[in-house]
Amino acid sequence: MEKASLQTADSRGSPLSEIVRIPQIERLALPGTLPHPRALASHKERELHYDPDMWELEYVTYRYLGRLNDDDLRTRYDSIVRNMRSLIGEERHVIPIRSFLSSWYWYRKEHLTRLEFAIRGLSLHRTLPTVDARDLSDAPARHGGPNAGDVLFRYGERYWLKQMVEFGKVRIKAARVFAEMEKDPARRDDERVKSSYSPGEYVTITLPNGRKSRIIGDLKASAGGTDYFMYCVANDWGPELFVDFKVDACVVIQNPDEFARRLKAAAPRLQDWYFYHGPVEYFDTHERRHHERIDNAMSKEFRFAYQRETRFIWAGFGRTATGFIDLELGPLTDIATYTEYR
Repeated sequence: MEKASLQTADSRGSPLSEIVRIPQIERLALPGTLPHPRALASHKERELHYDPDMWELEYVTYRYLGRLNDDDLRTRYDSIVRNMRSLIGEERHVIPIRSFLSSWYWYRKEHLTRLEFAIRGLSLHRTLPTVDARDLSDAPARHGGPNAGDVLFRYGERYWLKQMVEFGKVRIKAARVFAEMEKDPARRDDERVKSSYSPGEYVTITLPNGRKSRIIGDLKASAGGTDYFMYCVANDWGPELFVDFKVDACVVIQNPDEFARRLKAAAPRLQDWYFYHGPVEYFDTHERRHHERIDNAMSKEFRFAYQRETRFIWAGFGRTATGFIDLELGPLTDIATYTEYR
């Protein structure tokens, strides 16, 4: 069933496509809670921005997934559904929709990706997602809120995590090491360069002779930066992460600031490198937010958002980071506890 038609045009009023028909698609049950009016106002939003009808109208005027091939569209949808299982909950309903921390962010991404399936006449390859309340009653600790950073979790193998708590043994790795992990989909990513895409239908380039031209395909923008070493943890408890990372234990870091201080002190050869830590920002490679900044070290594609990662970074700023460095912080029993996955 088609519920509306709209002809799209660019800023000069020239048609970008023929009549765009908005197909009727099934809607998931959305949260009954919106962000506080003051939160909406601070992001220049209104309740209208949380309405699927508005999402659809905005999408058909800027169809940013239109040139994505069918297989990549399916992969995108699978990633969104995977993230929904971990990143939707009561505490996230009140976060404005522009943030990946918001439940609403993921409901909108799911809806519009599925709308693209319908526009193409492409059958969805899986059943619609159901979002159930997560049972975290067995969590050894919980954070004070999404990305609070007041408690951190290091998932890994039992032997190494026992070494971490008893002796403070940790290994930091160069960013390029993670780019080489081709056989590990949960960690595979090029940590040195981050890319995003603008739909070619809406992009005009100016040639050296001054003539303007459309492009074939999508425009790729890449963000590089300094080389660096890093140590990765999660900022939330997630039983599913044991399975994703193929590990069987976890260290709960109850004093992240003290852990960071000890990490920095244990790496004397990196004392003149810039050290910092914080939660990763996740971005949509096909829909950039206005003025969104992508950092090669602290930004990741949103397909990894379920990992809820926090990073400790040593940035070289002109110096090369290669291989790994083993550090020994001393016993961590005063700020961390060890637990096993059962």
